[in-house]
Amino acid sequence: MKTIRRWAPWFALVVLFSIATSLLSWWQFSRREERVERIAQVMANYDIPAVSISDLDFDKDLNKLEWRQVVVQGNYLPGAAVAVRNRPLSGRAGFLQVIPFKMSDGRVIAVERGWIPAGEPVTQPASMPLPDAKPRELVLRIRASEPSLGRGQVQGQLASITPGEIQGFTEDEMIPDYYGRLVSETPPSNQLPMPMPKPSLDEGNHLSYALQWVLFGLMAFGAFIWAVKNERRIQLEEKGLLAPRKKRKNQAALDAEIEDAS
Repeated sequence: MKTIRRWAPWFALVVLFSIATSLLSWWQFSRREERVERIAQVMANYDIPAVSISDLDFDKDLNKLEWRQVVVQGNYLPGAAVAVRNRPLSGRAGFLQVIPFKMSDGRVIAVERGWIPAGEPVTQPASMPLPDAKPRELVLRIRASEPSLGRGQVQGQLASITPGEIQGFTEDEMIPDYYGRLVSETPPSNQLPMPMPKPSLDEGNHLSYALQWVLFGLMAFGAFIWAVKNERRIQLEEKGLLAPRKKRKNQAALDAEIEDAS
């Protein structure tokens, strides 16, 4: 009973630690699964040839259409251009330029035209190249709208690509569920922001982190079992019920024996 009372708190601590590592491992596995799904979506849709936006059924499953290329005709609404802040690229602070585009059928879609580096101060874009309002044909990649972060508008800036918030810059009703990332425009504008690169297909370190957390949990149980057995062995040695284990000789002890023999 004394042994049980002695080790019970340690066992409870090991169990709690293992539960924590299991939860962290599950979290990493979940993050990896989400990442793998996003990568699969990019690989499935990114290079499919563009079709007219009217050929796609957005009411079924918008997620399955993400990254598909579509063709739209109409004109930009440059007076409603916004800069989406806090969008670093390759370690540099910057913004995404988003401008509503009025399609020939009267609907208005938000178009992410590309990346602009931060200027001085870094709270403002270095430039804001705007297109004219002449008719154009665009090739876009479909992206699901970003959730609103609930932050106010700041001098023509937004915190997320949320068409409902862009609505505040134009009288035209925006398509609420998705926007388009610009691939090309005809005729081209004189100046364009930097095109956004293809999404990374790297899964990251989620799997290795998940396995590490599993290993930490197993090591905790292994250390606990070793400690209990080691204490039990010492008790038996002290009672003379078990022969003492021979101590391993280190190099210093071996050298001393050689010197004594000589």
